[in-house]
Amino acid sequence: MRIAVALVALSSLVCVSSAQEKQGKGKQVPGKQVNTAPPEPAPRWPDGRVNLGSVPVKKGYWEVRPGLGGFPRANDVPFQPWAKAVYEYRTATFSQDSPLVDCKASPGPAFLNAPGFEIVDVPDLQSVFILNMAGPHSWRVIYMDGRPHPQGEDVRPTFLGHSVGHWEGDTLVVDSVGFNEKQWAVGAFPNTSQLHLVERFSRPSLKSLSYEVTVDDPGAYTKSWSGKWTITEATASKWIPDGEMFEYICQDAGR
Repeated sequence: MRIAVALVALSSLVCVSSAQEKQGKGKQVPGKQVNTAPPEPAPRWPDGRVNLGSVPVKKGYWEVRPGLGGFPRANDVPFQPWAKAVYEYRTATFSQDSPLVDCKASPGPAFLNAPGFEIVDVPDLQSVFILNMAGPHSWRVIYMDGRPHPQGEDVRPTFLGHSVGHWEGDTLVVDSVGFNEKQWAVGAFPNTSQLHLVERFSRPSLKSLSYEVTVDDPGAYTKSWSGKWTITEATASKWIPDGEMFEYICQDAGR
């Protein structure tokens, strides 16, 4: 009798458990939170143009962490022989001669490194500013007023070059020339004063940013090549909601 009762109770328990499992199918498992909400849209200006940075109610900055990557393997880069030798030396010595180590500025991809950066669009000035916290704690200016690059003797080679930009839909396209040869624009890859960078920034959602760069330097490579990365909620690098740029003095590190 006791055995029969026990079997009935066990059968009831199995039925209840099975019913609960069916009812709970598709629900979140405790301890494993899955965000099924759609991504929050990117902020926009009143005219509908996307804003790559902060707005009054959506303040923040783009944090960069190691592992962002996005650049091709050395075997896939069209080096000239001398440039390949320089690259191999730099990687063998762990880039100890990098200008960033000496707190000097670098353009393009190298400007967007840890701890992070902020993009500030100022329509009244017809300019976009990119501010970073690393290296010399510097800024880039992208002129959006339609001006051309300086030519001939008017070119003054600098660390960050001369940048002009325009919008292609929701993508900011930045064209830069006029670099000196004291900086490293893309990791340990060498470049010359003939360097020409074309960068593309887009913001698919509030917390995601896509970046693509095309490197054209006939002084170092046999043809142009490119790299890209994307910051999302799933990457180590992220949009920091309500975050503010903080002081980072490279020259004072470790002293």
